[in-house]
Amino acid sequence: MTKLARLAPTELDTYLSKLFKQQLADHQIDYQRQISEDVAIGAYDDEGQLVGGLLMNRRYDHVYISRLAVDPTYRGHRLGTQLVQAAEAWAREQQVLTITLSTRDYQAVDFYLKCGFQIYGKVADLPFKGVTTVYFVKRLID
Repeated sequence: MTKLARLAPTELDTYLSKLFKQQLADHQIDYQRQISEDVAIGAYDDEGQLVGGLLMNRRYDHVYISRLAVDPTYRGHRLGTQLVQAAEAWAREQQVLTITLSTRDYQAVDFYLKCGFQIYGKVADLPFKGVTTVYFVKRLID
């Protein structure tokens, strides 16, 4: 009989990474590039003050944008668009195929649509009742 127990996330990640690498090998998938990478892009004003930014993670040939925000006093200056464009340029350099992200229905749905992302899903009452999370994808390379 097995038992379940909590453990340190880093310990489990190391173990699971070995299993996934073996799974790739078992299916004769030879992926030579670095598997995962965290990337941050900051937006700075003329005085060098950080006023916004974007966090993303590349996993294989996919990028997930986990956070993007701009200081309210700098909204309307196209910083969000510039951040998305910088993320896409970086992703293309890395030969990334797709970018995905999610946002809440009260946040930036129209913004991401204007940036060329497509909605591929919505989940109501996530992360809490009365809020819908919207999922986006953008294909970079065909």
